[in-house]
Amino acid sequence: MSRGQLGWIGLGALLSGARHISDGMLQEAAECLASYITDEEIEKSIIFPSISSIRHITTEVGAAVIRAAVAEKLAEGHGDVGPKELRSMSKEETVNYVGQNMWFPVYSPLVQEK
Repeated sequence: MSRGQLGWIGLGALLSGARHISDGMLQEAAECLASYITDEEIEKSIIFPSISSIRHITTEVGAAVIRAAVAEKLAEGHGDVGPKELRSMSKEETVNYVGQNMWFPVYSPLVQEK
């Protein structure tokens, strides 16, 4: 398992408030990720989607992990979002919740402009 996969799973686990990661959560993450791989990519032995779509895929995989945690009654909530709110979220709302809670890097310039 790569760091990227752990990040996707970890984000969903964190935002769900799950105290452990179940086989079901791993399965949902794997199936969601696999749904983004095309037949052409498989033929070229590419096993991960393009980096250009990483943020979108991260939100989808994180949301899949949250939905699995909710279904397995492992979700305890995170921050102001409790288990009741997580249970009532639609698929789209879960994706939005993950997207709103993702880290967005801000890179400072390495060279000072004159």
